[in-house]
Amino acid sequence: MPTFTYKAKDGPDNTIEGEIIADNRAAVLAEIDRRGQSPISVTENAIDERSSHEFISARIRARDINIFTRQLASLLRAGVPILRALVTIGEQTENKKLLRVVTDLGNTIRDGGMLSEALKKYPRLFPGLYVSMVKSGESAGILDKILRRLAEAREKEEVLRRKVQSALTYPTLVLIVGIATVFVMVAFFMPRIMPLFKGQELPLPTAILFGASKIISGSWHWLVIGVMLFILMLKRMISGGAGRTMWDAIQLSMPVLRGFSRNADIARFARTLSLLIESGITIDRALALSSETMRNSILKQEIEEVRVGVVHRGARIADGMKHAKHFPVFLSNMIAVGEETGGLEEVLAEVAEFYDQEVDQQTRTVTTLIEPLLILIIGAVVGLIVFAMLLPIFEIGKTIG
Repeated sequence: MPTFTYKAKDGPDNTIEGEIIADNRAAVLAEIDRRGQSPISVTENAIDERSSHEFISARIRARDINIFTRQLASLLRAGVPILRALVTIGEQTENKKLLRVVTDLGNTIRDGGMLSEALKKYPRLFPGLYVSMVKSGESAGILDKILRRLAEAREKEEVLRRKVQSALTYPTLVLIVGIATVFVMVAFFMPRIMPLFKGQELPLPTAILFGASKIISGSWHWLVIGVMLFILMLKRMISGGAGRTMWDAIQLSMPVLRGFSRNADIARFARTLSLLIESGITIDRALALSSETMRNSILKQEIEEVRVGVVHRGARIADGMKHAKHFPVFLSNMIAVGEETGGLEEVLAEVAEFYDQEVDQQTRTVTTLIEPLLILIIGAVVGLIVFAMLLPIFEIGKTIG
């Protein structure tokens, strides 16, 4: 729906301005009148609906949506009607972009629409998983419970993401500082020392270092541009297609990354599948939506093969998991137990909790190992540079002696 900017009189001496998202100008005038105000002017904003929604979505964080979901669940559980709940959330929302989204959702509900329909207009904020769960909650009359479980799942996902980010922050900083230190030494410090050894026969390590320094110092800006272009090209290559598949295969084959990447994806998949099954969504749709939460395209493809087996051949999920190359036997055995006992959603929730703990432990282990390893490597490189610089001085000392 378009957004309208309006001016209105609120009492004899108070003029207010604001924005209202509505179907047309008449709807805006009706809303202003409902608020007990007298309209002065109403102007439709020039931005088209799709661009407006994308612009708004880009300025809202995942944490804001988590808080919105939790608040809406709490209000609905307290017996507040959904329209009144959205108005209440809007009144206490400080983020203006989120306020526009909440207002739009409220307008859709006021016009007789469903919340799930309104959420579809903001796919960046509310992905297919979110919309499907809300729709199932509306159908079953348990929207408050669904939103609460959805908020809990999103918060756990946010905790997992922050753990991974915090684990990588310090090693990344150490690596960047180390590379910058070596670069400055070779490109700017070494050329100032080289004239001191002019005319002297240099040892091989020093000659190699001085040669590299001449090349880097003479064209360091091109080197920086080349490295940046390479990083951008590599990032673009692994963002999709064959490059992405190759990168995902590398992650699953490397000893350290394999368990870390796979376990994080399994935790996301199991938690989401548990949530969807509990919400009454069909296995076919639940597997398709759950696979979308996984980062690794190879694991995604294996889940798709499991889904096809379940839908078209009538196989059990556990049987499909047993034939999946990259999923552990523990997962298939747990799913088999859940299918046999009729408590698959509970078993999947336990599996998600187990792999969350595994990721947490692996994060601490990897961080503990990588930090001193990076420091040792960077210290060794700097030490070799210093050693190569001091070799000619040692040679001079031997000659004098």
